[in-house]
Amino acid sequence: MQAIAEGRFEDARALLSRLAAQEPEHAGAWLDLAILQCGLGHATEAEALFAVIELRFAPSAAIREVIAQQRASGCRPQQQPGSYQLRVGRGYDDNANQGARDLNLLIGDGAGGTVLALTPEYAPRGDAYLNLQAEGRVPLANNGMVGFGQVLVRRYDHLDPYNLSALSGGLEKPLSWGHWDARLAASVGLVGLGGRLYQTHAQWHVQLTPPLALPAGWRFALAAGQSLFEYRGQRVFDAWQTDGRAVLSYRYEGTMLQLASGPLLETGREQRPGGDRKGWSYSAGGRTPLWGKVQAEWQWSRFDWHGSRAYLPGLIDMRREQETEQLRLVLSYPVARQQAVVAEFRQVDHRENISIFSYRARQFSLNWQWQY
Repeated sequence: MQAIAEGRFEDARALLSRLAAQEPEHAGAWLDLAILQCGLGHATEAEALFAVIELRFAPSAAIREVIAQQRASGCRPQQQPGSYQLRVGRGYDDNANQGARDLNLLIGDGAGGTVLALTPEYAPRGDAYLNLQAEGRVPLANNGMVGFGQVLVRRYDHLDPYNLSALSGGLEKPLSWGHWDARLAASVGLVGLGGRLYQTHAQWHVQLTPPLALPAGWRFALAAGQSLFEYRGQRVFDAWQTDGRAVLSYRYEGTMLQLASGPLLETGREQRPGGDRKGWSYSAGGRTPLWGKVQAEWQWSRFDWHGSRAYLPGLIDMRREQETEQLRLVLSYPVARQQAVVAEFRQVDHRENISIFSYRARQFSLNWQWQY
């Protein structure tokens, strides 16, 4: 049933065939296998299984009706539906330019130190924006392969240099080895800033779920991935980022909770300021009904980074120490079939020992959402 839910129909067919062979009196396995064969367009195999069920198990009137409906369908291959979402809204960002929390930087110690000051344009600047986001997932084969993509466009009312656009797409495939489940994914993407290409990135990700005897609804997995970031105008900041995580999740009816944590490593060019860095990530998130038709979703994450050497020797002789916390809260209320009003709040709190790099940004948006 899990293989069917994940679109791995060939795996499901092999599993059901094995079950029917090992337990020939398991009528449910025969029926599920016959329906699956019919859904895959294998009419001859499905009819042979329906005949066996009718002769061997003396099915009830309800089961005979199910078989009749399957035969009437002609067992034509069924195109698995994709999922699509479009979101349009207005919002306000109180720090669209990621302006510094403190414009002054002390160079040196004590009375002999020198204070350098950023110009006022690097102070936080807020602006309203128009937001457009579209994403989709499309099954590509009966083995569970899925293609996915996302487009994001944000246009500020006045701060055009910070207009944001992003495009990404990739493939995802679930796998199974014995009692282990796995999920592989790879993607590429582009990010534009102010109408120019700012960054390209590529990444791969794998998640393994071991066969642990956990309470109902709970699941534990191990995840790892690697990403390459290239900055088109500042190639000195190009970097490989590697992460690993332990993931604990819980699902029950409409409620979901997920906790994750693991190490981080980022390696860059030799001349990159601050050198390589390492750290740790923590995250928690969930989704649950609140009251009536209102759904709530929340996500919190924290990334701690530690530089390997002084950021700019002779000017900034400190190793960069970074702590980034992100918070996202979403409330959605359905207003029509496949449509909802979505209120979203985001906050990024970036703290550093090099004061001019610290900033806080908060965004609030109200959106109309269509989902299929």
